[in-house]
Amino acid sequence: MNLLHDQLTRNEWTLLASLPKNDVQLARAALKGGAQGLKVHINVEHFASGTRFGSLEEEHEKIARIVAEAREFGANVGIVPGANEKFASPEDFAKLRELGVDYFDAYPFDCPAWAMLQRDLDVMVAAYHGMPNEELPVYEQLGMTLCEASIMAHDSYGAPLKARDLASYSALCASIKSPVIIPSQKKLEPRDVSALRKTGARGVLLGAIVLGREAQTIETALRAFRSA
Repeated sequence: MNLLHDQLTRNEWTLLASLPKNDVQLARAALKGGAQGLKVHINVEHFASGTRFGSLEEEHEKIARIVAEAREFGANVGIVPGANEKFASPEDFAKLRELGVDYFDAYPFDCPAWAMLQRDLDVMVAAYHGMPNEELPVYEQLGMTLCEASIMAHDSYGAPLKARDLASYSALCASIKSPVIIPSQKKLEPRDVSALRKTGARGVLLGAIVLGREAQTIETALRAFRSA
């Protein structure tokens, strides 16, 4: 499938949205606002949105509806399959592929070794705050084809984007060949897009810090970033 990988390598810039809930109404708002891809979650207590996401069994129907909605817009859907010892099984990965999910996204300390080598979903590794410079390229050798630059410290979440952040993103992008997306750990604004593009990243992943948690705020924020 590799839909997101194709987008990131083909497009000059890609706009993605991380949904604060696995909710088809929020997905529709994000897509109407201009999101070219969506990210859903299972098995996670999400720090930025303050939301609990259940198992695949609990979230299956919601994710199926979100994927169907995304297909109407030609958008991809990825998933965070778990964290802190709760992680999707190989059988779950096969079911997610059948649903039409494109890739999975996980921190390397949450990701089981087998998941790097499975063939059901494309592999996105989330770089983390304090990751040694030499660690990230190793994941490409192990199967990583996409990277999320989730490298900001938790105590800086929601703060404005600074020049030093751009330097950190640029250094990360220069260290690997895989396309990189930048998540909105900082309170990104549409006027930041030009600077973010100069880092070498291929897209931005907007979440609750920027989008809020309601359909109207999600659509409005994404429209502004799409225009930028």
